[in-house]
Amino acid sequence: METSSARGRAFAAQKPTFLNVLGDLWDPQSNPNGVVNLGLAENTLMHAEMTEFINTDLQIDAHALTYGDGFSGSHRLKKAICQFVNRCFSPWTVLCPFDLAITSGVSNALECCAWALADAGDHILVGRPYFNAFKTIFGTRPGIELVEITFGTTDPFSMAAVDEYERAYAEAKANGLHVKALLLCSPHNPLGRCYSEDVLKKYMKFCSRNGLHLISDEIYALSIWENPRISDATGFKSILSLNIKEFMDPSMVHVVWGLSKDFGSTGLRIGCLISPCNRLLLEAVEGISLYNFPSSVADQIASSLLVDEKFLEQYVSTNRDRLAESYQFATDFLGSHSIPYVECNAAFFIWMNLGAAMKDRTATDKDILTRLRDTKVYIAPGTVYAAEQSGWFRMVFAHPPHVLQEGLSRMIRAIESERL
Repeated sequence: METSSARGRAFAAQKPTFLNVLGDLWDPQSNPNGVVNLGLAENTLMHAEMTEFINTDLQIDAHALTYGDGFSGSHRLKKAICQFVNRCFSPWTVLCPFDLAITSGVSNALECCAWALADAGDHILVGRPYFNAFKTIFGTRPGIELVEITFGTTDPFSMAAVDEYERAYAEAKANGLHVKALLLCSPHNPLGRCYSEDVLKKYMKFCSRNGLHLISDEIYALSIWENPRISDATGFKSILSLNIKEFMDPSMVHVVWGLSKDFGSTGLRIGCLISPCNRLLLEAVEGISLYNFPSSVADQIASSLLVDEKFLEQYVSTNRDRLAESYQFATDFLGSHSIPYVECNAAFFIWMNLGAAMKDRTATDKDILTRLRDTKVYIAPGTVYAAEQSGWFRMVFAHPPHVLQEGLSRMIRAIESERL
């Protein structure tokens, strides 16, 4: 007799493989034979500064032990996020607390978009490669499907890339699919680049012509650094900083951001959905806020952090310097071992071609992943990000040099017996 439902069994089959990694993390002293984690999108470079701030500043009051001001964030945090976004994202129109909802992480905020903007069976456009959890976020519970855009030789961040969306949308519509939105990730996961202002405007015009919502995932907004090898690389520009009404209906534009990446705090679970011109969307989020309720303790930490302008300025500057240093360290290592990679200037990722470093060019991503597991280093294969070609892997470099040295050395050991 079955002891769970059909959907329960389906969920069990979707258990993330990285959970096994978290249970056996490498530590040079306490667990030298553990797994070096260069796969999960975490920034550990500023953990000392963050923990010092939290342990010094945290003042919990009785309000944190209650339901507070409701299930979608405290009044204090909403004001703090507005102050922060108004300062760092340069929105065209100043944000106020009524323009957003707080959720327990950005994944939660995106899922709220899925619930409130589309119905089960609807579709959302997203370009390849893309963050693997998008498929889970939109699909597992809300039942929304992704229409994947393939670019081939077209630069995914170019004006010409929008034409690929046009073709994919027309094909989807011809096949009877109901497309409701376009999802952008800028800065991009896993490619580590940003969309230019002109490209963002073209995307808005595309959405306007076709009556589509535009969801902009800006979770890596402040994780930009200087890469001297691409000094002309596009920097981050929030969609909020543009005069949206010139290009599309502002009620169809929605932005998500949170503390997980820019502040190396995946465990705090604080995200937000910003939609200044769509009151009904935010009310819908309120309607399911019981399931997205962030911790009141995390709420208070985030509130204190985001209004401390002196700490923020120093933190962001130091974080960018360390990201640049770790990126340089990792790419120098890859270059010295003739492993191709794509230059970038944003987020935490190096998109590298391990397949090209294999003597056996028929080796699949699964074959390479098996070798990496044997040497106990976790690096995510491009197949889970809908990569257009095999052999590509996403490596997270936002770690101190000693961690990168250990992980990259294990990676080389994993493939060296097959090297040319």
